[in-house]
Amino acid sequence: MSTSIGAPDTTAAQAFETFMVPTIFGPWSRLVVDQIAPKPGEALLDVACGTGTAARYAAGLVAPGGSVAAIDIDPAMVAHGRTLQGAGAVDWRVGDAQSLPWGDATFDVVLCIQGYQFFPDRLEALGEMRRVMKPGGRLAVTVFCALPYCPGHEAIARALEKHKVDAAGIQRPYSFGDPVALGDTVQAAGFTEVAVIRRSVEARFPSPEDFVERLAAGGPSARRALEQLSPDELRQVEAEVRERLSVYIDDHGVRIITTANIAIARR
Repeated sequence: MSTSIGAPDTTAAQAFETFMVPTIFGPWSRLVVDQIAPKPGEALLDVACGTGTAARYAAGLVAPGGSVAAIDIDPAMVAHGRTLQGAGAVDWRVGDAQSLPWGDATFDVVLCIQGYQFFPDRLEALGEMRRVMKPGGRLAVTVFCALPYCPGHEAIARALEKHKVDAAGIQRPYSFGDPVALGDTVQAAGFTEVAVIRRSVEARFPSPEDFVERLAAGGPSARRALEQLSPDELRQVEAEVRERLSVYIDDHGVRIITTANIAIARR
């Protein structure tokens, strides 16, 4: 894909939006936004927003009179997010979650959906989220549980390991799956009324092979690992994933379950 001089290449962001948002990240965003229940007139911030799935959905809930901002460290994700339906209602920023470009006590609600586990300093990032929240504001931080709670992704990780391919890209999103550690970190950052709940989302793919191919095309963490495979190795991995996921296959395709811990708290 060609880009203008200085513009980020949004190829990967477009693939993420096309292949992963409708099946996994879109449902998760709606679940978390509904859980925190933003109200008309409130100001909401989506941290590590990706293409802004949660931000664009929340914009319809805080209207009239509310506002939504979204920030991500990846300029390509933000650039593509700006082009999508509903993007005009969002204040888009490129920046670091550990140094948020807003003043103190700006937002009623702060979300971080499937991004917190990637932050180099998680406590500092939470401190920044707390700083920009109004007193009594609400926080929701969502982190995938460990791989065994997400069997589709675990099947791919195990198949990659069998082929001597570094599976870190698959495993990293599931690297902070301990609910006690998540709750303790949120509390250590100064939040109150901290609760951690566990939720699962079930997605349907036409086949295990389709699931692997969608991750290879649009999975932000999985793509680089799967790119290391030759075409023959990819077919072998797909066959191994099919075998591992046999209990999840029926006449409608394959069920892909992802499970996450959601930390809810107040400033």
